[in-house]
Amino acid sequence: MCLFCDIAEHKFEANIICETEKTISFLDIAPVNEGHTLIIPKMHVDSILDLPDDYVMEITDVSRKIIRAFQKIYGAVGYGIMQNGGRNCEFGHFHFHVFPRLENDGYDWIYPKGEKKVSKEVAKKIADSM
Repeated sequence: MCLFCDIAEHKFEANIICETEKTISFLDIAPVNEGHTLIIPKMHVDSILDLPDDYVMEITDVSRKIIRAFQKIYGAVGYGIMQNGGRNCEFGHFHFHVFPRLENDGYDWIYPKGEKKVSKEVAKKIADSM
């Protein structure tokens, strides 16, 4: 069984923030900043591509509520949202990271080295494939 499925079924203890019909949200055990929250669907999938639209909309709605709480509680100047899917989903269960960004919090996004092409051709290739 999956750890996140166990949390969703209340078989494994977590610091739960909120629960809806389709989602459960709880504190990350290795937070970027205090309040770092994971939002997971109660359905076991590893990619947003496999989630029904109503789950995606509920996760988005919950994330907005959590971000508003960050502003009230921490005076957050911003927020971060991250999600790794498919083979990059480290727990094998879709999860949305939502965390407050605080003034001078030291969090940084690190890009891999090497040049990446940014052009109209790249934009068109993606647009044409949608």
